[in-house]
Amino acid sequence: MDKRIEKHAAEFGAALQSRVRAEGVIAFLKSLTLARLPIFGCAGFIAFLFLANLWNFAVEGDWPKLRIRSAWPLYGVAKPKPASWTLEAFLSGETQKAVSINLGRMSPVFPISVRAKNQLVFSLFGGSAAPGVVIGRNGQLYEQFYIDEFCARDGAFDSARLSAWSSTLREIEERAQVRGKSFVYLISPSKAARYPEDLPKSAACAQRATAMPEKLAPYRGALDESHVRYVDGAALIAAEKSKQPIPIFPRGGTHWNSVGGALAMREATRALPASPVGVLAFASAPAPEALGTDRDLLDLLNLLSPDAHYPTAAIGRAGEKGDCMRPPRLLALGGSFLHEVLAAATLAPCPPQIDYWFYMRTEDNSVELGHYRRAPGDASNGERLSATTEELDENLAGADFILLEENESSIATTKQVGHLAEALRRLP
Repeated sequence: MDKRIEKHAAEFGAALQSRVRAEGVIAFLKSLTLARLPIFGCAGFIAFLFLANLWNFAVEGDWPKLRIRSAWPLYGVAKPKPASWTLEAFLSGETQKAVSINLGRMSPVFPISVRAKNQLVFSLFGGSAAPGVVIGRNGQLYEQFYIDEFCARDGAFDSARLSAWSSTLREIEERAQVRGKSFVYLISPSKAARYPEDLPKSAACAQRATAMPEKLAPYRGALDESHVRYVDGAALIAAEKSKQPIPIFPRGGTHWNSVGGALAMREATRALPASPVGVLAFASAPAPEALGTDRDLLDLLNLLSPDAHYPTAAIGRAGEKGDCMRPPRLLALGGSFLHEVLAAATLAPCPPQIDYWFYMRTEDNSVELGHYRRAPGDASNGERLSATTEELDENLAGADFILLEENESSIATTKQVGHLAEALRRLP
């Protein structure tokens, strides 16, 4: 009897020890797993990034829509050039560099990483980590291109170029009038030139910014002498600057706001003896938040927490809509400053169909041409169409109103003046 009790006690003790050991092993494994959980998490994240990059690299060429993307992509980041797979490029390191850049930008965390770095530079040092965008006084954002051009002004001009330019504009107006088309030439303003008081202290002309030579005087004189119908947007902004309750150039934008564009469009319709779209009348009110071109430079900063709550405006129609037999056709050629001008044109008594030939300055200061069509009353960018010579000739033949724009920073040097003159010469 005692032996059976001892046997059972021994078996119970062994089972208890085995259970204790098992529980100890399980507890140890749990503690080991919890201790290494961050390591497993990091390893899993790295594996995900590797597989995501591999997937993006595989589908980029033929199925780009299948890429794994960030929900908040970066603004103004040019697509990297494809890697060159030649022996010379490989030996020079160009292939490796291009592959490295492409793989880095394909990563889903690339956008948020850039935004975090840019936010750090902006918040701690008050600086811009975006190429070509600088921060001036009172938080004003400027494009370096316009600052450099403004600070380089010395009052000199090329008289031969000026004469040829004004003669071409006069020829354009005469040829347009012969074919029953209205024509207006528009000089759009530069933010650096019209709001020089807020230029950054690092600008080359910061100390004399408000006393720079007036660049446009000889150009105005040449236009007046050639009897070209024009709207001087730079002078218009200078005159309206103190009258407007909201700055015409928003803090986070490089372009004039909707009020500036509407003022220019109103003057263009007033300048014509019989405007095909009627004379624009508009009303304006403060906007709750900056949108579109009012925050284009703010977007280019690519911050984690951009502040778009600064003064800007929105516009609406003030007069009655006209009784138009058909929508007039407006052909506009110029740069990005035309966007707000053409948005204002949709509020005219007779909203036109707009063909916008957009001469866009690229990162290397070359020009890329785009063609966009807007239906009457459509203030969006519209539909992108082909930008061929034949398409321009067709737009020109059907146009009732031609609007040609140059910015003061590049006046008399742009391609749109020559392109329009050539197109008019081709008309039968």
